[in-house]
Order: sequence, then C-alpha cells, then structure tokens
Amino acid sequence: MSLNLQEVNEILDKLRSEYNLYSKENPKAFDLAGFEKRYLQTLQMKGNVIRFLNDEVSFLEQLKAKHKELIAKKEASKGNTINKIMDEAISRLEKYQKIDFHPIAKPEIRYFYGALKEFGEIELQALIHIFRGTPEYSIFTDLIHTIERIAVSRGNMSSPRITEHMKALLDANGNQMQMEKDTQDVLKTTCLALRKIADHCFECIQKKRISPDLPMRLDDKMYPKTVELNKLTHKAALELIIKKIDMIIEDFRMTAIVGS
Repeated sequence: MSLNLQEVNEILDKLRSEYNLYSKENPKAFDLAGFEKRYLQTLQMKGNVIRFLNDEVSFLEQLKAKHKELIAKKEASKGNTINKIMDEAISRLEKYQKIDFHPIAKPEIRYFYGALKEFGEIELQALIHIFRGTPEYSIFTDLIHTIERIAVSRGNMSSPRITEHMKALLDANGNQMQMEKDTQDVLKTTCLALRKIADHCFECIQKKRISPDLPMRLDDKMYPKTVELNKLTHKAALELIIKKIDMIIEDFRMTAIVGS
C-alpha cells in the first residue's frame, strides 16, 4: 500500500488527536511524546513510514480497547493502570520471558531483555560456533559485542546495558521523556545490530561462505538450551537465526526503523 503526503499527514493528525483525547483519562498509557519520539526516529533512520503508521495504528487500537475494557469492568486502580494496559495490549510479547529487573522499567523493555537473554543463550551461540575461526568472523565481532552487552550477565547481576538503563531511569527522576529516550535507545541499538547480523548471515549463505551441510556440534553441556540446534546443518541454523531476528524486530515494532 502506498500513501501520498496528504494521506500520511491525515493519519498522523488522527493518531495525535486520539492520543490527546485519551491522555486526558490516562496520560501515562497514551503517551504522545513516546509516539512522537518513535516517529522522529523512523524519519532519522529513513525507515518505512507506511509500515510505522500501520504498526502504530494497530498498537493504539489495542490500547484503546484495553482501556475501555478496564474502565467498563472497573478493575483498574490508580498506580497500576499503565502496567495492566501495556502488559495486556502488547500480548504478542508474552511468548518471551519477562524479566522484572526494575519496578519502573516499561513492560516492553522487560520482555525485550528476556527475548535477548534467550537469543544470547541459543542463537548467538550457534552464530559464534559457525563462524569462529573463519575469515568471516570479523564482520560479526562488533555486532556480537553489542548483543552480549544486553544478553549476557554475570551471576545474579543484570547485563551491562540493562544496568546502564536502570541508572538512566533513576537519573530521569520521573521525567517520562528521558525514560522513553533510553528505552528507545536500547531497542534501536540492539535491533540495528540484530538486523546487520541477519543480513550478514543471509549474505554468507548466498555467497556460499559456509559449509551448508556441515552438522552443528555445539557443546550442549555448556549451552544446554542449544540441544535442538545440533540436529541442524550450518545452513539450517543460520536460517533459524535469521527467522528469530526477524520475529524479534517485528514483535517489538522496530521494523520501520531498522528495516526488514
């Protein structure tokens, strides 16, 4: 579907109008500033504006439906309304582990942390296994480091990037714009790295820079969650990595910003 500039502006005006309307009842749930931030990032990254608008319309409709349902049932109480709305409205994230690393962190980033932690334990290990010791490994090195900063932790500590995010939340001192800014930075930076990993994997398959039929030989004692990967070939494992990355980027509404 293609839209002309007038149609795009009409949709933007409609979204802003509805955010303004519903924010009078719940300003935290219907966060216009957060919407404007995501739109600006899409423009700055030269993302797909049409895809962005489709995602935002769908997301806002979910928020409105849940908001009306909660009011009708009188189940929401002051102080936890935003968490109930967001947790249920973004139900597509419930397939991931939700890590409650800080009480004021947004539900979206809690699920994202869980998604990346799992990715780090499974798909990232497969990627490292396939390319370690090969000339191609150098194109992944910085990207792997970016993923490990959010996906890998030591002991009971949160990962380095999540620790930084907790500090940013505290430093914001309740400022929603500042909290949203770092939340979006975590999502954008990580998803950009994921997209580049997927693109490099696809290129390596297409240009036959791997041994496609070579079976996986991961140490499933060291990485117990990778057992199923050892039933795959290198090519099949890379295709699985690409599929998982595409799913994460789609589920966290970052496709318009980082591409598909």
